[in-house]
Amino acid sequence: MKTSHRFWVFLLLALGSFAIPAIGAPGHSAEAERAALDTNLAEEILKASGITEEARRHAYEATLQSWLQQMQAALGARGSEYRKAKRLHLELHARILRRYDPTADGLDAVLERGEYNCLSASLLVGLMARAFGWEAQVVEIPSHVYVRLFIEQRRIEVESTSRDGFDLHPRLEARSDSGSEPGYLSNAGPVLTVPEVAAPDGVELEQAVGFLWHNRGRRALDRGEALVAARAFLEESRLEPPGSSRSESLGMYLARAFRLTYEAGGFEDAYRIAEIGVRIFPGETTARDRLLAAALKQVEVECDLGRLEQAEGRLEQAAAAVGNPADVGRLERGACPLIAAAAVRGQDWIRAARMARRFAIAETDPVEGDHLMRWVIRRAKEARDARNACTDPLLRWAGDGEALLEAPLRSGVEPGSSAVAATAD
Repeated sequence: MKTSHRFWVFLLLALGSFAIPAIGAPGHSAEAERAALDTNLAEEILKASGITEEARRHAYEATLQSWLQQMQAALGARGSEYRKAKRLHLELHARILRRYDPTADGLDAVLERGEYNCLSASLLVGLMARAFGWEAQVVEIPSHVYVRLFIEQRRIEVESTSRDGFDLHPRLEARSDSGSEPGYLSNAGPVLTVPEVAAPDGVELEQAVGFLWHNRGRRALDRGEALVAARAFLEESRLEPPGSSRSESLGMYLARAFRLTYEAGGFEDAYRIAEIGVRIFPGETTARDRLLAAALKQVEVECDLGRLEQAEGRLEQAAAAVGNPADVGRLERGACPLIAAAAVRGQDWIRAARMARRFAIAETDPVEGDHLMRWVIRRAKEARDARNACTDPLLRWAGDGEALLEAPLRSGVEPGSSAVAATAD
């Protein structure tokens, strides 16, 4: 019996001697298998940080992978998840997050110089935490963001800008330097040590990338790069949930971008900005009003240059973008007389008649519609009379002037149709 007992003891020890190296061998731990960088999220953060070159982005992703391996080695395979998360926070500040800079909200600043602010540090902490399998969110308070982790049934608030900021209850009221709209630009702040209160909801890391786009838009606007700013705000809106509280601020900044460009005479950029505004706020009247204003200026410029085909193309483009029938009618009432007048000056009678007819259909006052059509016909007859009537190709067009005049008021033909050209022939 004793012999049998000793046999099994020796057997178990022998098996254990084989198992121990396998468990502890490098590259075979559970942590090594689990830790994995979310490359899609990393790519989105880098794009929002302004890293547009694919080769540069791949190089930065390789650096992030290297950092992750360093963090994994520092955390080891032992200890609770809570202790590992705290160790991750400390290691990031010891090795990577070297100097606070209120303007360093892009991940490129961290990667290149070790500079960070609340936003870049929070995104880095969140990205690394996710790599280790921990749920991470970014929480927004006025002019500041921080990280929230969910580990072992615990909610852990992390002030990412401070080495001593792990597991704190953050101050929720606005700080003295915060405005009515968050900027995520300037608050590293001291370690937040106040009594626990109800904390705001956090957002997923993917949505938090929108904070980066917001900052890029504001800075571009401050530099006078209105269209760049508008495109950044469009990216921000793509990541925002419906009914977000930031909608009002987005509308305000887009209006500022439009005004900056429109008043400087940059009507092409103003139109693009207004088009972005309509995409973000399709049901907002002021967004469509800006689009109409910029489109009419574009039409006017093209007409002044004698580029009638381009002017009509601007009209069609804006009508398709605005969509709303009432707004399309407003656009036609403003643009068609401009194009018709330019067509008369260029003796493009077919286009002049088409625009006059389109105006008559859009115009609610039939007298006004009739007036433009009569003016076009009169000018066409004057041009014919000034030339040899026997050889003038305008003879048949002018001879059918009365039919052309009455057609739009009784036929209901849609604007832009070929019926006008057929009548003119």
